[in-house]
Amino acid sequence: MTLSIRNLALPEMAFLMEVAHKEGWNPGLYDGAAFFQSDPESFFLAEQNGVLVGGISAHRYAADLVYVGNHFVLPPYRKKGIGKELWEYALGLAGDISAGVSGLPEGRDFYVSYGFRPVTNIIQYSGIMFAEARSSDDIYSVHEMDFRMLLQYDEDIFGFPREAFLKAWLETPVMESVCLLKEGRIQGWGALRRCRRGWRLGPVFAETYGFAEEIVRHLAMKTYTEWVYMDIPEDNVPAIKLAFALGMTPFGARLKMAKGKGYDESLDRVFGFTTQDCG
Repeated sequence: MTLSIRNLALPEMAFLMEVAHKEGWNPGLYDGAAFFQSDPESFFLAEQNGVLVGGISAHRYAADLVYVGNHFVLPPYRKKGIGKELWEYALGLAGDISAGVSGLPEGRDFYVSYGFRPVTNIIQYSGIMFAEARSSDDIYSVHEMDFRMLLQYDEDIFGFPREAFLKAWLETPVMESVCLLKEGRIQGWGALRRCRRGWRLGPVFAETYGFAEEIVRHLAMKTYTEWVYMDIPEDNVPAIKLAFALGMTPFGARLKMAKGKGYDESLDRVFGFTTQDCG
């Protein structure tokens, strides 16, 4: 049976986010809308005989970076080669530019066979951290900042400019986005957004453990007695120390992989990744 792959239309994003929820990914309520707004040609659905069977995204953060995510096949259609066909379709769109992906650790050999190399393990943490909340006089809303300063700081850590994405991300409803300013310079920034279950912290980028702690404690004031989720690079020991200090514990892991030149995030300053499936 022939598989047809087509672009996802914006109204269908609700379906994609429902799949993500049922698979346990717990995305932010408006994650899909923000990514669609910044790159509307990046989401795809697969149909077989007119029946929807799976999907994938190949989000173009920058001219030279694609991040592959939201890869799924509905249960009745698994183990039929559909997932591999979707994967190769997305990689074909990426071409020879840099690419990133987050997947299950047991898929490591599969990704390596397509030229990806390990970047880090992503450790998933959760906890109720309101008791650790504390305001900071050095925290400012990103909407009070010069966007060009934030864009440059984010690029310095992320490794690529993601202007279209950040503009959409920062306008996401039910999101608190803040910068930490010391002596007129950005020393970190972070975002907290509403999810189906609780809240997600991400990204959290900071120059030091202390600055990251200042950002996270400030954002925790909005969480009350609800659970907070965060995805942390295993190689950043201070980030893991901070998660435990704020009452969070690990509950899962994913593998971050990359291919191509220039993909080199400064993980020592990444205290929380932006999202699980789009980087």
